[in-house]
Amino acid sequence: MHLDLTGIDPTDHALARRCSVGDIPTRAAATFSDRTAVTDDTGSWTYRELESTANRLAHGLVDLGVAEQEPVAILSTNCREFVATYFGTAKAGMVSLPINLLSGPENIVHALVDSGTRVLVVHSTLAELALGAVAAVPAIDHVVVVGGVPDGLSTAPDGPALLGWDDLLAGDDSNPDTVIGDRQVVQCLYSSGTTSRPKGVLTSHLAVTMAGLSNGATFGMPWGATGAVTVLPLPLFHTAGLNGVLMAGITMGATIHLLPGFDPVQYSDTVARVRATHLVGLPLMLAALADGADRGLDLSSIEMLLYAMAPMSADMRERLASALPDARIVLGSGMSECTPATVMQWPELNPDKSDSWGYPTPVAENRICEPGGEDLVDIGGDGELAYRGPTVMEGYWNNPDANAAVFVGGHMHSGDLGRIDSDGVVWFSDRVKDIVKSGGENVSSLHVERVLMDHPHVAEVACIGRPDPTWGELVIAVVVPTDDAPGHEELVASVTAFGAERLTSSQRPREVVITDAIPRTATGKIRKVELRSMD
Repeated sequence: MHLDLTGIDPTDHALARRCSVGDIPTRAAATFSDRTAVTDDTGSWTYRELESTANRLAHGLVDLGVAEQEPVAILSTNCREFVATYFGTAKAGMVSLPINLLSGPENIVHALVDSGTRVLVVHSTLAELALGAVAAVPAIDHVVVVGGVPDGLSTAPDGPALLGWDDLLAGDDSNPDTVIGDRQVVQCLYSSGTTSRPKGVLTSHLAVTMAGLSNGATFGMPWGATGAVTVLPLPLFHTAGLNGVLMAGITMGATIHLLPGFDPVQYSDTVARVRATHLVGLPLMLAALADGADRGLDLSSIEMLLYAMAPMSADMRERLASALPDARIVLGSGMSECTPATVMQWPELNPDKSDSWGYPTPVAENRICEPGGEDLVDIGGDGELAYRGPTVMEGYWNNPDANAAVFVGGHMHSGDLGRIDSDGVVWFSDRVKDIVKSGGENVSSLHVERVLMDHPHVAEVACIGRPDPTWGELVIAVVVPTDDAPGHEELVASVTAFGAERLTSSQRPREVVITDAIPRTATGKIRKVELRSMD
C-alpha cells in the first residue's frame, strides 16, 4: 500500500514517529518523575533530574559546535554524568563513544583516532591519563572534565580547550526536537579485542531501543508502581553494562545503583542495603553474593539473577540456589554486534539442556550457517551462529573488509560455533578462532575447560591449541590453582590425569601450565591471543 504523504510536513512527520534513545528517559520521567533513577558514590538523580540534565547537556554540546552524527567520547568510571552524557548525545543526534578505560593507552588512542573524535568527556580522576592520550590525537579540540578541571591541570598552548562538565549545563532543559532516523547510529563500542585490534561497533537508535525493551521484558522488570532495583558494577563502556542493564533499567523505570568498579564486599553489601531485585553480572560477582549470604546478609529481595560471559561451576550454582532459593538464575549470552542479550537459558524450560545457551530472545532470529558462508545448516548440524533482527549492528566503523566478511547471506555472522536443536535451543561449542584442531578433530576449548573446572584444585582454566607437527595442534591447559592446591609438579600430574580420564585422546590436555592469573579483558573475557603468545 502506498501512502500519500504530500499533506504532511516532513519534519513534523519524522518527529511524531521518532525512535530515539534520547526519548527513553523522557518517557520514564513522564511516569516516574520523582522515582530515583540513578545513584553513584556522590549522590542520586530522580527521573525528572536525569531528563533535565541530559536535555541541558544536549543543548550544551550543540552550542559547543558538535554536529549530528559526530562522536562524543566518554572516558569514565560508572557515574551519573556518564549516563547523562550518553542520553544527551542521543538527544542531539550525536554518537556516544564510551572508551574502554582499561584497554591500555594504545587501544584508547586507536579508538579516538579511528573514530575522528573531537570532543572527549573524561572523569576528573582520569584526566591526567586522558591528556596523555590526547597528546597523540591532534583532532581533539575540547576535553570536558566531569567534576571540574583539577587544579594545576592544563594542556599545551596549541592543545585542546579544557572545560568543566557543569559548564555545558547552563542552557535549555527541553528535549531537543532533533530529527533522528531509526537506523541512525547512536553509539559506538570498540570490541574487547580478544583476538585482534578492537573494532568500532556501530549501533542504531532502533537497535538500542528494541534491546532495552526486550531485555526489560525477559529480565522480568516491572513497569508500574513498584520498580525494579539493580546494582551495576559492570562498566558502562561495555555492552553488558550499557545495553544489558542500564538501557533495560531506564526503559522500565528501574532504580540503578552505579558502582565505580567491582569490590566483592561493597557489591554484596550494596545489594543487601538497597534491596536489589534484578542483577546481572559475571560468575565472580555472583560468587560474592554467595559469600555475602554466608556472612549473614539478607538477600531475599533478589528475584532475578542473570549471569553472562563465563561458565558457572555446578558447585557455585548449588551455593546460589541454596543462598537465594526464590531467585531465578539465568544464563544470558550475546555480543556487542547484536546488542545483547540474544539467547537466554531458562533452566525451568528444560532442565536436560542446562548446558546450552538456551532459547532466542524476542528480537533475535538465530540460524546456523557454514562458517563464513551463505549456506544454512540443517537442524542439529554444527556450524557458525548467525543472526537476523532489529538489534543487529549497522557495521564496523572504518572497516569495510570486516563488514564484508560478517554480513553474508542475509545474516550477521558471529564467529561462534554451535548448533540449534529441534526445540530451537542454541548450543555453543566455541569461538571459531578458539577451536583446537587436533588429530583430525575439532576440539572445543570450552568443553575441555568445563571438564577441568570440576577438578577440586582448579580455580580457573583456559585452553588453547599449540602447533604440533604430528597432530596439527595439541590442547594446552593454563590453570590458576586454588589456595589449597598441592605443589606444582603434583598439581600438573593430577590435572593431566583428571583430563585423561574424562576426555578423548584429542581433547585431553597434553601440557598443563600453572599461572597466577589468566589475562582477561575489562569485562572478564579471556584474552587467548596473549596465552597463545606466551613462552
